[in-house]
Amino acid sequence: MATTTAVPPAAPAPQPQMSALSRIVGVFFSPGATFRDIALGPNWIAPMILLIVIWFGLCATLVKRADWVDYTKQQIEKNKFAASQIESLPEARKEAAYEQGAQRSKISQYVRGVIGWPLLILFSAVINFAAFKLIGGIRTNFGTAFAITAFAHLPMSLRELLAIPVTFLKDPQSIDPQNFLASNVAAFLGDGAPVWQLIFFGSLDIFSIWSIILMAIGFSAADPKKAPIGKALGIAFGTAFSFILLFTMIAWIFL
Repeated sequence: MATTTAVPPAAPAPQPQMSALSRIVGVFFSPGATFRDIALGPNWIAPMILLIVIWFGLCATLVKRADWVDYTKQQIEKNKFAASQIESLPEARKEAAYEQGAQRSKISQYVRGVIGWPLLILFSAVINFAAFKLIGGIRTNFGTAFAITAFAHLPMSLRELLAIPVTFLKDPQSIDPQNFLASNVAAFLGDGAPVWQLIFFGSLDIFSIWSIILMAIGFSAADPKKAPIGKALGIAFGTAFSFILLFTMIAWIFL
């Protein structure tokens, strides 16, 4: 009689084990295991909500505390074209222009509080997904890349959360709505520093670097064979530095 060989059942695919809250905490304390779990079941809703809520809270604090008229004057002075346009105005019209600029800045701050992080996460996810696909040949989909990007930016929400009490303690005239926490080199430059220096040195931020490292860990966890951690770090930092140089060069030429 013919004998048949039993085929053992295939091992079940691993399933995600961590809750949304566990993932948020794990990004800070156990990023490797956390991003491996995210790769198994990508979901970006929880970190996105947290980023938006904290950022909106900081925006509301900045609107309430910052001296927006003084900030508008400083921004106009840094822009050669805008400064030349307003210099020829009578003093009364100058003050009115500063007041109007301050009101527009406050409104735009609230708008940024709502749409800022979704747009930034989308842009960052597209760029990093393309870089890891083209350079690393990583085998993952955009949904996973988007979730990795959202969780990797959580250190930025910690920066914003720390900035809220700091903003209440500062003198209103010393508050910079674009650089609200002294966590980067640009915070120590004077008010008269060129825009390109503020962009370049502002990018050398402790929390931004932390986020880039987490991005590398996340993409490496999604495909460790194609993107081992050393290669992933090279791609993540290379991509980020390329865009820093691009924006710095644009500011140096036009501003």
